[in-house]
Parts: sequence; structure tokens; C-alpha cells
Amino acid sequence: MAKLASVSGQPLVRLCEGKYGITRREWRLIVVLSQEGPLLSTVLARRASVEPARTSRTVTQLVARGLAERIPRSNDRRCIEIHLTQRARDIYADLYPVVRDLESALLAGFSAEDRAELGRLMAMLESTAGTLVSQEDLPKADRRKLHRK
Repeated sequence: MAKLASVSGQPLVRLCEGKYGITRREWRLIVVLSQEGPLLSTVLARRASVEPARTSRTVTQLVARGLAERIPRSNDRRCIEIHLTQRARDIYADLYPVVRDLESALLAGFSAEDRAELGRLMAMLESTAGTLVSQEDLPKADRRKLHRK
């Protein structure tokens, strides 16, 4: 599965990094925000399946690049929503159809039944992976120690 993810993801990585100067993780957040609108960082993390700390760092990168803004809600200024800038929406409008075409090309050899079965199997794998990750007996790295010098 790692080999498939690596090989099938290369065209996307090349497009994101080479043409738009964004990472795959930044692209993932742009997609979610484009499709669902402004979100709180915690909700964005859950919808994008990215750890909250990584989501926060990625949002900071998007803000620094002028692709996103943190805007307090008018009714509760403690709640900060992540909004895309027009530049990010333009990237999405340009890149998303290309990504859809890449996916279609990858699945071109599959029948409709094969695609349905693949979707079912992927959902099973995703569910099982989620269960494994949520097990409390798995160790977690103290990333604060890793970044100290």
C-alpha cells in the first residue's frame, strides 16, 4: 500500500510543489476548505484526517503564503475560522479538475463493479486503520523533545 500511495501520489506532488509551491498537506486543507467553507481548526483537522497539531502548523504556512486567513467569528471572537483567500480558491479551481482527471486515469482499467468493490474495500481499510490508531496502548512520540536542540 505504501508503494501504491507513493507512485500514485507523485503526479499530485509534482503539480502541488512544482506548479503551485504548496505541499500535499496544504492541498488537502485547501480542498476541504474549498468544499466545505470556513471551518474551525479542530473541525478542519477532523475533516481532513490530519492531526490537530499538524493542521495548525499547516494553516500557519497557508496564512504565511497568503492562501488562508484566520478570522474570528462575529458572534464569538474566541472562535477563529480558517478562510481561504482568493488566491487559494484560484489554485483549487485550476488544480482540482486535473486531480480528478488523474484519478480517472488511475481507475480507467476498472469496471463500474470493480470501482464499487474498491470503494467498499478502501472504506473497510480506513475503518480498520482508524481503530488501530485509536488504540490507547500505542506509544506516542513527545515531539517537543524531538525539536529541542
